[in-house]
Amino acid sequence: MATSSRMEKDKVETYARTLLEAAKAEGREKRDLRALDGLADALGELSDTLKVILERGDEQLLPEIAQRYSALFHAEVDVVAVDVTTAIPLDDNLRAEVEQFLTMEYDKPVFVVEHVDPSIIGGIIFNARGERRDASVRTQLENARRVLKAKGGE
Repeated sequence: MATSSRMEKDKVETYARTLLEAAKAEGREKRDLRALDGLADALGELSDTLKVILERGDEQLLPEIAQRYSALFHAEVDVVAVDVTTAIPLDDNLRAEVEQFLTMEYDKPVFVVEHVDPSIIGGIIFNARGERRDASVRTQLENARRVLKAKGGE
């Protein structure tokens, strides 16, 4: 019995450290922690459903299942899911401002999923309901380059 318990603790430690190291490499420790907390809350039904999906060999459907779940959720609870991409992680104050702006913009409660992409240099990108709003520095620079190139070609 003690060996089994020790083996389980070792497994838990290994899995937790693997997740933490992967998250740290991507700079997503806090976001992943929030996701894992949510996952732990839903573990019963999620675990049972995942078991059936894996038993049937349907794991390739997981991204589509997640998308459909999100669509159903938002249709039923009337919340807008918004992917927000910034060059650096949002701090609490900026996150609150972004959520307030998006709530007013969509006239509905929002659920913000944060992404960090240093290649956008600065600014912000919103994706929601199939629409993309790009106010990133990278896009502004690309637009300026296109305009200058077009004027140079005249």
